[in-house]
Amino acid sequence: MRHNSPLEHSGTAQGLRGPMQASEARRFVVLDFYRFVAALGVFIFHLKLIDTGISPAWNGSYGLFVDMFFILSGFVISYSYPSTSTGLRSYVRFLVRRIARIYPLHLLTLLIFAALALMGTSGPTPHASWPDFVQNLFLVQAWGITDHLSFNSPAWSISAELFCYFLFPLFMLLAGRISPMMLAIVVALSYGILAHAHLPIWQERSQMYGATFDFGMLRALPSFLNGILLTVLFRLSSDYRRKPVAFAGIALFAISVLVLNVYAKPDLAIILFSLAILVTATGENAFTRFPGSDWLGRLGNTSYAIYMVHEVLLILLFKPAWHFLGLQPSMFPVFALVCCIVLTVVADVTYRYVENPARKLINRLAPGDARSARIPKPEPLDLSETGQAAKAS
Repeated sequence: MRHNSPLEHSGTAQGLRGPMQASEARRFVVLDFYRFVAALGVFIFHLKLIDTGISPAWNGSYGLFVDMFFILSGFVISYSYPSTSTGLRSYVRFLVRRIARIYPLHLLTLLIFAALALMGTSGPTPHASWPDFVQNLFLVQAWGITDHLSFNSPAWSISAELFCYFLFPLFMLLAGRISPMMLAIVVALSYGILAHAHLPIWQERSQMYGATFDFGMLRALPSFLNGILLTVLFRLSSDYRRKPVAFAGIALFAISVLVLNVYAKPDLAIILFSLAILVTATGENAFTRFPGSDWLGRLGNTSYAIYMVHEVLLILLFKPAWHFLGLQPSMFPVFALVCCIVLTVVADVTYRYVENPARKLINRLAPGDARSARIPKPEPLDLSETGQAAKAS
């Protein structure tokens, strides 16, 4: 088993970077909710490892949710990227804000795992050396410089996200210079080459969808670029922005979850995720305020913390509780539900008192007037997936 891990586009440079239309949503709360569902799906996959008697069929290949997180990040960041962001100063401001989004909670969990290692408590991976700590500290552990995961293993996907952030201006330049059809071809080729060209860089041959420490940042590239493509297509979707379309998108997402529960088919998952994101965003744009927006947005806010802290709770709370109570595999559904509720509450508190305040503090360091630039509202997950996820077969 391998460890796996959450603008305006018209096909031209002007359309890609143009001003946001007044009628368009600043935040896609349904997509936020998708991140929440995906984060819990990854958590449940890891939770089922507490007992060998639990059916391996439980939530199938939900490790592939990490790739949906990369797609969502590309979509949300490119959609929200300010049209005035040009030059080195804007690039630095962008990087500061992205780091403000992902780093505080990463640092907190890294320090917690370091403390656990000093106390002799290991997580899913026993690796916790000083070189490992430095690699995690600088978020380069998924850049092909090590042969194992370490500390808070889900953070490999945050490392991959950071790599995409560094290349983001190049992605935007590419998307602004070529037609949507050409961009789609580039995205398809990137998936085809990285996932199916039998490249020797993966730990296992032709297994991009299982890559983490073994150049996991290259796993993120096609999906991140795919998210930018979805923004291009979204900008062309004005004729289809109707409320029923949003519910069609929700149905597509539900189908993708059910499919992943049965089949470990990465290419099919990518197609379903992409369609669900595009169709949902297109339909949601027709709403002035989507029903249940407050709760959908709040649950979406918890997704990154769910992703980053669940290994801590697995070690300190959930696994001990399972064994202490002497539960049987048949009780796993109820146990998983209770754990999801507890984890969501912890994540909500973490967002309110750690993530959000730290992000605001760091954003003050960004060049320029922080109040005048648009910060992406649906915080991209950065949620890429967590520690031990299923190897896509």
